[in-house]
Amino acid sequence: MTSLKNLHQVISEVLRLPPDRITADMSIHKVDTWNSLTHIELVVTIEERFHIQLTEDEIVAMTSIAEVERILGSRGVLA
Repeated sequence: MTSLKNLHQVISEVLRLPPDRITADMSIHKVDTWNSLTHIELVVTIEERFHIQLTEDEIVAMTSIAEVERILGSRGVLA
């Protein structure tokens, strides 16, 4: 399992934002660096770092940090 801090570090790397600026209310529609290409990069990075395979439905649903956290929590990835 990983911590929320570790997840936010991954997100900050992919979206090129400081880790302390990552908040649950951020979404693909509110972050300039979060577009279709970085979304795929985020998905691939999460799968590689946390050793999981996300479903198509999960990938499509991951349009906010809160949803990313919820999905990884439901998968038992977040502590």
